Amino acid sequence: MAIVALSKSVEVPATSEEVWAVVSDFAGYASWQPHIESIEMQSNGERKVTFTRGDSVFDRIAELDEAGKRLSYELVPGQATPLASLLATFTVRSVDGHTEVEYAITVEVPDPMEDMARVGIGADIDGALAGLQERCSG
Repeated sequence: MAIVALSKSVEVPATSEEVWAVVSDFAGYASWQPHIESIEMQSNGERKVTFTRGDSVFDRIAELDEAGKRLSYELVPGQATPLASLLATFTVRSVDGHTEVEYAITVEVPDPMEDMARVGIGADIDGALAGLQERCSG
């Protein structure tokens, strides 16, 4: 198995509180992440995420730090997916009068999928950050 870890940051044109309100709305990601078709929240707090490419996964919040403005979510184990694990983290911070958001994703995939996973995760991160910038720009 291969571990693929990517992280990118962007400046978002809103206050850290405004950005955190969007990022911490775990059920609302489909409204600003272009690769997510829909989200269905489950009664146990997990969510079913259906992607625009047609597949679905279940994930759940792994850590929610309101004071630190950090939300991490993980893949629910035991699903029929090529990902052995996934941990994704949004961190929102005020830096020199502007708001910066970091989005980091670490996945474990079969070795032959490493390059494909790196490209796909990079595109998902880029799309999510661009969508967040657009959503928070007014």
